[in-house]
Amino acid sequence: MIEQMPLYIHMIFSFLAAAGFAFFQNAPRKTIFIAAGVGMVCWIVYILLMRMHADVMFSNFIAAAMASFISENLSIKLKKPTILFVIPGIINLIPGLGLYNTMFYMLEGKFDQSLATGAKVIFASGSISLGVIVASSLFRTYHSWKYNKYKNDACQK
Repeated sequence: MIEQMPLYIHMIFSFLAAAGFAFFQNAPRKTIFIAAGVGMVCWIVYILLMRMHADVMFSNFIAAAMASFISENLSIKLKKPTILFVIPGIINLIPGLGLYNTMFYMLEGKFDQSLATGAKVIFASGSISLGVIVASSLFRTYHSWKYNKYKNDACQK
C-alpha cells in the first residue's frame, strides 16, 4: 500500500504536488514554497495517522484541519489570502483514485463495488471539507474574541 513507502518519498512528492498546484493557481512566487510546505506537512500527518491504523475519515479531518490552521496563521503573518495556502495544503488529500475507481466499477457494471467506493470517497471528501471549516471557524472566532477583548481593554483606559 501507499502507506508503506518510505517517508522521504512521501515528503518529496507531496511537496512537488503542492508546489505544482500553487504554481497552477498563480500564487505569488514567494508563497509557492511555503504553500508546498503546508501540503507536505499535512500529507505526512495523514500518512502517519494511517500508519497508526487510524480511520481514513479521521486522518483526512485532522490533516485538513491542520492545513487550515497553519494557513490561517500564515495568512496573518505574510498578509496574504488564506486560500493561497489552504488549497495546496489539502490538494494531496483529495481521493482521486477513489473517484476513478468509482467510475471504473460503474462502467464495468459492478454497481455494488461502485456504490461502496463512492460512499467512501464522499465521506473522505466530507471530512476534508469539515476539517477546513471547523479549524478556520475556531481560529477566526478566537482571533475575533481576542481582538474584541483588546479593543474593550483599550477603551476602558
